Amino acid sequence: MNRFRFRSWLVLGLALAAVAHAARPPARAQSPDAFPRTLTDGIGRRLTVPARPLVVAMVGDSPELRAVVEPPLLRHAEPLSAPDTLDWSGVGLLVISDLYAAVNPAWLDAAEAQAVPVFQIGAISSLDDWRAAIAALGYATGRDGRAAELLERLERRLEHIAAKFEDRPERRVIVLSPEGYTFGKETLITDLLAAVRARNVAADAGFDDYRQIDDDMLAHLAPDVILLSPAWSAAQIARLRDNPVLAGLPAIRRGQVFRLEFSPTLPDDPAAAVFLLAFILHSAPQMF
Repeated sequence: MNRFRFRSWLVLGLALAAVAHAARPPARAQSPDAFPRTLTDGIGRRLTVPARPLVVAMVGDSPELRAVVEPPLLRHAEPLSAPDTLDWSGVGLLVISDLYAAVNPAWLDAAEAQAVPVFQIGAISSLDDWRAAIAALGYATGRDGRAAELLERLERRLEHIAAKFEDRPERRVIVLSPEGYTFGKETLITDLLAAVRARNVAADAGFDDYRQIDDDMLAHLAPDVILLSPAWSAAQIARLRDNPVLAGLPAIRRGQVFRLEFSPTLPDDPAAAVFLLAFILHSAPQMF
């Protein structure tokens, strides 16, 4: 089956899922607590948010924050830019990753000078990390109801998939970037795979975080399915398929090579990512 037909099946599956989700009654929104609020951010720092932020500044990108706060109320800034390039008027909270804060600490100094509290986000290495980030950002921004809806939606999706595929055999999977890096232990994609009855063979082999592997190691791991990050081109996929070193891989022989529609590092929507993984690994036709 060609890619067009595969993508058509994928779109159909997503549409059916959207209809089913829309048929459910909406989650009950919690009444936001009064401000000020004191909480712990993603790296263990305590901060106090004096009032419900009407505008939230985001340095770089934060899918978790974008999921919680309405897009018109987000003010974006480039991580390496000077803080004076940001319009600070009305900003009630600055959200920045711990990596960007370390690379450009001027953002922290500028926020302090503007009396704007700073929420630092740490690495999202598991579903529990994502849950904690959503809950904390919901509390910090006064979007408790939105955070609760996101968390409830994820749990409903996980419960549904666990029940639907509990009798299916586990799939042995590896996830690759075009540069030959794979995702090992303590990565979000490993948790997502486990949720859909799949094992990350790189994590099983003891690989930590992100590791570059060669063709011989890939052949040794012998995955049943190869998942590719969205950055893979058609030409790169063709070279992978035609690589003689990998010709004996179960994934190559059976045509079980799929390019993901979401970032395996940090999907915008883990609940949607879980659905897509379940469809790919247990229902999708062959790619090649």
